[in-house]
Amino acid sequence: MKRIITAYKDLLGIIFAEAPVMVVLTLICTVISGLLTPFGIYINQNVFDGGLSVASGEMAFSDYSIFLVLFAIIAILPTIISGIVFNYVQPRSLLILRTAYKARMLKKLKTMKYEHFESEESAEIIDKAYNRAENSARHMWPMYIYWRFSALIASIGTLVYVFNIRWWLLLTVLIPFFIETYISTKNNYNIYIELETYWKKERKYSTLGWYLRSRDFAKELKAFGNSDYLINTYKDRLNERNRDYERYYFKNLRKILMGSNITKIGSIANVIILLVLFVNGQMSVGLFIAMTGLMLGGIYGNLDSFAGFFKWSGMHINTYNYYDKFFKLSDESEGTETDLPKSFEIEFKDVWFKYPGTEKDILKGLSFKINNGEKASIVGENGEGKSTMIKLLLGLFSPDKGEILVGGKRLDEYPLSVRTKIFGPVFQDFPRYSITLKENIGIGNVDEIKNDEKIKAAARKGKADEFTEKFEKSYDTLLGRDFEGGVDISGGQWQRIAISRAFMGSKPILLLDEPTSQLDPMAEAALYNEFADMVENKTAIFITHRLGSTMITDRIFVISEGKIKRSRHA
Repeated sequence: MKRIITAYKDLLGIIFAEAPVMVVLTLICTVISGLLTPFGIYINQNVFDGGLSVASGEMAFSDYSIFLVLFAIIAILPTIISGIVFNYVQPRSLLILRTAYKARMLKKLKTMKYEHFESEESAEIIDKAYNRAENSARHMWPMYIYWRFSALIASIGTLVYVFNIRWWLLLTVLIPFFIETYISTKNNYNIYIELETYWKKERKYSTLGWYLRSRDFAKELKAFGNSDYLINTYKDRLNERNRDYERYYFKNLRKILMGSNITKIGSIANVIILLVLFVNGQMSVGLFIAMTGLMLGGIYGNLDSFAGFFKWSGMHINTYNYYDKFFKLSDESEGTETDLPKSFEIEFKDVWFKYPGTEKDILKGLSFKINNGEKASIVGENGEGKSTMIKLLLGLFSPDKGEILVGGKRLDEYPLSVRTKIFGPVFQDFPRYSITLKENIGIGNVDEIKNDEKIKAAARKGKADEFTEKFEKSYDTLLGRDFEGGVDISGGQWQRIAISRAFMGSKPILLLDEPTSQLDPMAEAALYNEFADMVENKTAIFITHRLGSTMITDRIFVISEGKIKRSRHA
């Protein structure tokens, strides 16, 4: 419960800072709603007893009419109060909490080590924290505060009535409730623990479901006619998850049924007790009718609603545990070097590396040095560690052993803010953003994203300007077909944009990972001739499994089995 209290302090602090009136309004509605139940017992008792008194001439109708008016008011008020809470407070609160939580998590994602995105264990933490915290917050505020604490106030008021009838009636009411709450609390928490084991299975079918509805995959699904097979695979994976849950549910069905029927038996027993007291003249007809209706639903409903704060906390505790784990995931090295190095030679010294959660070493003592201003090709077959080497050089992963030097200093001495000013990467699987062409280039250096001249200069270096001017909106053309008005461009044109992006900010080291992978041989040869001019006065590394880049580089390194097998001057 300590974690839930901490979570409430946090989310109420967020809401109060943004909209304090909503906090006060919800608390007022909660108190009024809770008081309506004991007040309703009083009104109902007097409506029945007063009606009999009016009929017998013992009470004037003018005196009785006040109870009819109050009866109408308490019948209308719950709808008005819940309307305020759920039609005004809840949707506005959700927007505030969503903005606050997502902003926090996106900020964390920005500083988080890249390696967590390629770790299944970390991916589970990220997914559950990012997608569940908001939903838990929606339940906790205002829903739980309103339901649970108005129920607590209603329960206290009702139990006062029960005590006034006979003190020992408290025992006949509360003992069944405590037994049922204990059983269901224990069982509900276990169910949520069990559900956590389904994440990998849910990921298997939900990821495949995304493929089936994604425009990126639709073309091939249509071309090969394999949709039915993949749909059946999706259904099989979903059914597998469902069968596992059903087995667990039915295994615990006895406890579930026991945990939900004890108070029903208690309700019947207490009604019988009230009937005996009424028959013996120990309570009025109005009080008997009001309390009987309460015993058959209201009293246990309110007690159970407040107990839900504890019974269902397992889910929210679990969610916030993942939320905490998310923020504990390691961040990028802060580093101590705030300035760019004076020279830009690169050296790998006996670097070993395997991906987190795996046993196979990808790099096995990788050692080489590229001098300042030198152009080098790293050549090797697919799977030999070329792209992995680039990920380490960019600081996306840290070596398991050995060290990487840039400008004579360890790479981890440079914080991310400095590394982004050193390296201009072009990846083989570069991202294609559904934003304007200008923005697609400008995000290579967000500090200059409003500087049209620098964006156009980068486009000229990357040769993206050659097709940009053909568009009606030029650099303001929206790329991609995700949004109305977007324009599809070819793979080669996207590659030109990715190269232009790398030239934003005059990065001193260019890293080109299979930069011609989407080009035909003639276009590849022409592009490498252009690269010779593009990388002048810069340190450059070309990653490739083809030999086209070797004609413009100073040195060639051949990588095999995770280390340099041989090198030579071009």
